[in-house]
Amino acid sequence: MSVFAALTRSMSATVLATFGEPVRFHFEEQTRDWPCQGVFTAAHQEVDASTGVSVSSVQPVLEVRQSDLPAMPTEGDAVTVQGLRYLIVEVRPDGHGLLKLMLHKGGRRP
Repeated sequence: MSVFAALTRSMSATVLATFGEPVRFHFEEQTRDWPCQGVFTAAHQEVDASTGVSVSSVQPVLEVRQSDLPAMPTEGDAVTVQGLRYLIVEVRPDGHGLLKLMLHKGGRRP
């Protein structure tokens, strides 16, 4: 592991320990739910840096470490945050081990 990768991993662990909250993943292909820590933002609005114009609607986002999960989440999986279920509608890896999950309130599966 490179020094940069080790520092990035350490930083993400610190961020999750400080700002994270417990969440529970519900993978479509697995029978058991998976507990994890994530940083949840209830209202995320993405802006195109070149134009300054909003390019997506305001939506909830969850950031987690990929290494904390048993599998890569996919569109259609669900996650429970603060007692509410959300459907994962997009998975955006950052290239350094963190995943930004774009969510939609009211995810499937009991």
